[in-house]
Amino acid sequence: MKTSPGTQRLFESIDGRYVLLSKAGVAVSFWIDEQNQVQLVQRLSDVDFKATGTQLKREGWKCVGPGMAYAWLLEDQE
Repeated sequence: MKTSPGTQRLFESIDGRYVLLSKAGVAVSFWIDEQNQVQLVQRLSDVDFKATGTQLKREGWKCVGPGMAYAWLLEDQE
């Protein structure tokens, strides 16, 4: 999957969890451990970009940018 900054958003919770949301309908939740390694929690497909982003904001998550450093998480993990 080819990603660009306009097609994804990275949300962060107050407790350091992240959700990377793509307009292609993919959402990936993860956290970063003490060794700065990404720990994948869940990967979902068929996610509504706008509705999910709006819901995350309502729940107190902060949009912290496009999250291009984590774009690799949106690729198929087969």
